[in-house]
Amino acid sequence: MINHIYKTVSFLLILGLLLFSACQKDLLEKDPKGVLAEGVASPATVDKQVIATYQALGGHFFGNSESFTGPSSNWVMDVRSDDAYKGGGGIGDQTNLHQLETATMDPTNFATFQKWRNLYFGIARCNVAIREITNLEAANYPKTERIAEMRFLRAHFHFDLKRNFNQIVYLDETMDPTVETNTRFSNEELWDLIQADMQFAFENLPTVQSEVGRVTKYNAAAYLAKIAIEKKQWAAAIGHCNFVMGGPFKLLDDFQQLSELDFENSAEAVFAIQYSTANIFLNHNWGDLLNVTSGPGINGGAYANGDDFYLGSQNLVNAFKVDNDGFPLFTSFNSGSSVVRGSYSGPVDPRIDFTFGRLGIPWKGTANYSEAWVRSQDYFPSFSGKKQVIAPDDPRVHNSFPWAASGLNFNVIRYAEVLLWKAEAIIESGGNLSEAIDLINQIRQRAKDSEYVKTLDGSEDAANYRIGLYDASAMTTETARQAVRFERRLELAMEGHRFYDLNRWGITSEVINNYYQREGDRVEYLQDATFQSGKHEYLPIPQGEIDLAPELYTQNPGY
Repeated sequence: MINHIYKTVSFLLILGLLLFSACQKDLLEKDPKGVLAEGVASPATVDKQVIATYQALGGHFFGNSESFTGPSSNWVMDVRSDDAYKGGGGIGDQTNLHQLETATMDPTNFATFQKWRNLYFGIARCNVAIREITNLEAANYPKTERIAEMRFLRAHFHFDLKRNFNQIVYLDETMDPTVETNTRFSNEELWDLIQADMQFAFENLPTVQSEVGRVTKYNAAAYLAKIAIEKKQWAAAIGHCNFVMGGPFKLLDDFQQLSELDFENSAEAVFAIQYSTANIFLNHNWGDLLNVTSGPGINGGAYANGDDFYLGSQNLVNAFKVDNDGFPLFTSFNSGSSVVRGSYSGPVDPRIDFTFGRLGIPWKGTANYSEAWVRSQDYFPSFSGKKQVIAPDDPRVHNSFPWAASGLNFNVIRYAEVLLWKAEAIIESGGNLSEAIDLINQIRQRAKDSEYVKTLDGSEDAANYRIGLYDASAMTTETARQAVRFERRLELAMEGHRFYDLNRWGITSEVINNYYQREGDRVEYLQDATFQSGKHEYLPIPQGEIDLAPELYTQNPGY
């Protein structure tokens, strides 16, 4: 595998090298142990601080539970949407996540606290690194470029905080975190500060880095498009997407390749969090560790004892139903027969069986997904996620704890999403619908040309797969909007985007309450759930943070 800039670096070693004291002092004047002594760094120690800041992308700081409940992939936030069930060993397993799924969380929710803490740990590392780089006196050290990398990461961490908590504390390297409040900046000012960090990164990063994993000008352009989409700056979003599309990126030939180690850091990976099994207990993707099916380990397979969290909802699986010409059933997909077993005879989008385990359908060419794989009847029939796990017969999969560890990267931004951003921006700004539909069709064509999932003997397709290409001449602005939003749901399913999409489209309360009402007929624990508009779009500020400094924080509305 490629030697990534921090894949083979021990996190503990990094911290050990960074936590040093200045010079010898009187016994009564010793610096506290475990505190970085700023201002005395060398290029070597600054580089280690930079690497430690990249390491923060994984959200694995002081223990596994923190990673499980505050993951970088945002799967625990996706269970707040209509796309996913919490999963696991039943509704009593990780109750903090059950609260997120049922909109019953309060400011003491552990997952909320861990998400907040992990992101601010990352920001703290960014700011320490920026101060050290700024103060470093060393000829030929690429100070501006390294600061640009750190400002990219700082923008990323603040962006994730903003989407989850809304009214956040913004911290740069000059600010004192003991006095800054979460009301100093308005909503628009917060977005502008995040955008300014990413703009600096764009202007000062190279287009190519010598070490895979370091961020580039293309990464920053893609993230600027992501920010512009949030701010509804359509022209800016199109411009940033065009810059990325002019770079070395393209869709992979086969949808399944997105879940294969041989294709990580491929031309579709615009910005990826780098993981590794070089030191499995430090650099593995701990945040997604729980999301491995119980089988085929039950039959002696390589996954061993997966915890089976983060399952596709029946609503999402039904969204893959298509008509006889292979087009989505935009308004009627959740009516009639549900897509459950492989024996379902209706036509389905082929991406369905790349995305979920489905009863009677082969799991990555090995064994048929069956009732025995379902860990809890609370979520039966269960649709275990396939995307963030490699095939169980791949020799690079770890066959004991941590379950199914493989080093597979997580794509924060992939090229398919850049195409969809541009299509959405064109549609929302009243642009050329033919151009927008062509972008959507590129993604659908890739799915159409992919090698479909086969029966175990390889003799035929495992289901009735169909996918059609849209006719732009038949589209209106409204149907084009419907098409791009539905395409995001299908293409990016189980990648942690859905809840944030609903928020920025302004339809979260309507969609989730309809989901609770219909899905409650299928899963009992959702029957009485209610999503409160003006409250549940964002998480509460953690009570533990407020208790430490009540004068600094104003709680989000409704909590």
